[in-house]
Amino acid sequence: MRLRYSLIITTIILCLSAHSQETEGNFIKDPRSKCTVWFKHTFSEDSVSWAGGCTNGVASGLGTMIGFTAGKETSKYIGEMKDGKPHGQGTFTFWKDRKLSGNFRHGEPLFLNNQLLKLWKRTIVSTTDSTNIYVGDNNQQNLFYDAIIPADSIQGVIVLLPGTWTTTEYIFSSMSRFCELAHQNHLAVIALSINQRLTLTDEVLNIMNTMLTKAIQEYNLPREKFILGGWSMGGIFSMRYAEFSNQDSTKTVVKPVAIFNCDGSCDLRNVYTNFRRKLNKNPSQNEPTYGMRELEKYCQGTPETAKNRYEYYSPFTCFSSDGGNAKYLLNTPLRIYGDVDPNWWMENRNVDMYDLNALDQTAMIQWLKDNGNKQAEFINAYQKGYRLEGNRHPHSWSIVEPNDCIQWILKLFNTN
Repeated sequence: MRLRYSLIITTIILCLSAHSQETEGNFIKDPRSKCTVWFKHTFSEDSVSWAGGCTNGVASGLGTMIGFTAGKETSKYIGEMKDGKPHGQGTFTFWKDRKLSGNFRHGEPLFLNNQLLKLWKRTIVSTTDSTNIYVGDNNQQNLFYDAIIPADSIQGVIVLLPGTWTTTEYIFSSMSRFCELAHQNHLAVIALSINQRLTLTDEVLNIMNTMLTKAIQEYNLPREKFILGGWSMGGIFSMRYAEFSNQDSTKTVVKPVAIFNCDGSCDLRNVYTNFRRKLNKNPSQNEPTYGMRELEKYCQGTPETAKNRYEYYSPFTCFSSDGGNAKYLLNTPLRIYGDVDPNWWMENRNVDMYDLNALDQTAMIQWLKDNGNKQAEFINAYQKGYRLEGNRHPHSWSIVEPNDCIQWILKLFNTN
């Protein structure tokens, strides 16, 4: 297959190293033990106590960490540490009602069973990330994919794409049961280190192609049996990648058998409009400020000044008679998962139904159905959304029910 690459990525195949791709954060020293502990950048802790091992001035081995904000205890970790970060088995409680318990890797949860932990592997494909395709990593430049590959025959491949700012470890942790069932059914699972851009630009598309090409070569994966699934931003990319593959096969290295979208947006014009509404309500909000800036940069303006660019990057154009790019999915099985709970959004985020992805998601599925796609589904996982930390949130990986989704995937692979 001939590929049109506008970006050449220097590929370097490396084995997993202990310090590759760490997450952002701050190191705080315990004045009593003289030992330093790490906190992720989203935490407010300004002091800490550590009771446990200490190597070269940083927390190591088993111990107990207590974090404080303005003198008040705000977090606690009991378990194994390495280089000042949770690493190994442990339990981390924070923000009163949040709890992470399981295996950690350099500060990130990697909650897989022992069998999958042994199979989990990271492969670095580039040491250059000059435009920050993957962020939250202490400005590291590595781009990579993580994989869990069956030791015997491979019946198919599932590619998982993260949302904005989320790590590949978080994907595997959030989808741990899904990964277990995939492994039991001889399905490979791969997660790509792309957590920026709301638009599937040529640069991002080429990086995805490079990662998938290397994974196919490394593991001898069946190119004709790939399914893409993504959460949030990753959901946009899963749909847009499939549209590219159907529109022009030279643009992608695989043609997905099917795709699933876990609460990702569909029409970027409406996404921008909703960001603008949120910002008008509360000008200090970070998310809409970031989102509008991102869209304005890569779409080269606002929906009013760059309508065609927004349509080009959108999987679906709501007010277009031909559905925009959705017309390239008429023969592709598609599932869009949502947790349509407007009361939660009104009570917890002060937004209404106009701000929910479900409006465009259902419109896209209905357009596909009306135009002949009998395998397009909207699945309302009402009140099923819970984050890995245990808190209720409709915008979560948990709305994808593992067993049902794996059975859907197996059926598609068996009939393909």
